[in-house]
Amino acid sequence: MPLRSSGARGELPRTGWAVWLALLLAALLVGVLASVQPLLAGGLTALMVLLAGLARVWSRLSQFALGFIGVSLIGYAFLGKGYSYIGVPPLFVGEMALGLGLLALWRVGTVGVRHYRGLLALLGVFLFIGLINTVPYIGLYKIDALRDGVTWLYAAFALIVAGLLLRLGWLERVTAQYARLIPWFLAAAPLSFIVFKLFEKVIPAWPGSDTPLLYPKGGDIGVHLAGIVAFLLLGLHHRFTPPERRRSWHEWLWWGLILLGILATSESRAATLAIVASGAFIVLLRPRSGWGRPVYLVAVLLTLLIATNFKVNLGGQRDISAEALLLNVQSIAGDSGSDVREGTRTWRLNWWNDIVDYTVYGPYFWTGKGYGINLADSDGYQVYEDHSLRNPHNGHMTFLARSGVPGFLAWTALQLAFGVCLLRASARARAARNTLWANLNLWIFAYWAAFLVNASFDVYLEGPQGGIWFWCLFGFGLAALETQRRQFARSDSPASPSALPVPTALKES
Repeated sequence: MPLRSSGARGELPRTGWAVWLALLLAALLVGVLASVQPLLAGGLTALMVLLAGLARVWSRLSQFALGFIGVSLIGYAFLGKGYSYIGVPPLFVGEMALGLGLLALWRVGTVGVRHYRGLLALLGVFLFIGLINTVPYIGLYKIDALRDGVTWLYAAFALIVAGLLLRLGWLERVTAQYARLIPWFLAAAPLSFIVFKLFEKVIPAWPGSDTPLLYPKGGDIGVHLAGIVAFLLLGLHHRFTPPERRRSWHEWLWWGLILLGILATSESRAATLAIVASGAFIVLLRPRSGWGRPVYLVAVLLTLLIATNFKVNLGGQRDISAEALLLNVQSIAGDSGSDVREGTRTWRLNWWNDIVDYTVYGPYFWTGKGYGINLADSDGYQVYEDHSLRNPHNGHMTFLARSGVPGFLAWTALQLAFGVCLLRASARARAARNTLWANLNLWIFAYWAAFLVNASFDVYLEGPQGGIWFWCLFGFGLAALETQRRQFARSDSPASPSALPVPTALKES
């Protein structure tokens, strides 16, 4: 049985007969007018084509919306921040995806999550607190309030993705697409990062913007590498890759590209920690995962790099080297001995302490400073002449500073509940001897944790390349939890492996 819910349907009801009758009558009218008023007939023909296209899109709006979101996620992963500037200000591709997704969810009429309504309730509280801390500031800060407000508004993607995945039954299909994209991302990620570092000034920018077409960040790449590491360690690539496309040497190549990606992003402390945390979660929670091969490759690579004193500088303050990678790991726990790393670490800690002082112990306990104000300017930590820095390099602190203690607690409770649900679902599946569901939940957990780790060191969830990806993964997790619960509830004997769902289309040969 594939990974799909019992209520899933491949498509929504077709367009009503009234629309097609209207198009038929219009076609007859065009035929009559063609000999008398050819210009008018041509205009009506164009209108008919447009209406037919809209009718087709409307009949498959769920598929179209989810596909558009998927394409956007690929764009954010491969192009980074550069992809987010497609569009006309203030309507960019992220806002288009959000609007289309909400329209599709409205047409579906329900999110479809029945067994995890507690998570939906916590998500609703989080959205409500964000709303009441944004609306009062729109008159004062105008577009800035709306721009900062997307930090919480992106959570709507969780509802959209969960609702549409459950409606269409595309959980297995989306996971298989992710598996197909792994080698492409592994090949492109380190190359795009190096190209950006070397040729940043000559990469063309989007029209009406000074942002390059290609704008990857080490932390962003590190999060997706962490997700891929977890996917491979759990062996999910074997389950979601067709047998005819599997080669024994592919996995060795993938792990080699992963190590190259880790080395390329070694200047980013957040990237290093996200990847390490993801792998550590899998090794601790799933001790029998196939971690011997990557450990061997890491040991060989680090030995070679240290022995040859390999070092590359792409124009920044930090080198790409094994030493830089080790300094990142050391600086996470304590003093790394590097002035650059310790300087940024001290700057962050001071800012975070100030936020705690004026919220937890200060006048902004209940409301925070709201969405719209430039926190870097207000708190005295602005580092750019154009005042482009607006939030602390920590998404959790952003919620505390802007939504106060209630908003921070709502955010924390939602994430803790989601993580616990994933771990409990994984344990339930493992007790039922269903390794597919158990590993799928662990993968989502490790990927989700990598997002939170990177968000602790960078302005990540506040932007579309991080925020939209994070909440879409959250929605994917909701759909997975709900689908597993439905399938286990339908099983007559949950302890019997033969009665549990295994994607027959993707069985190993």
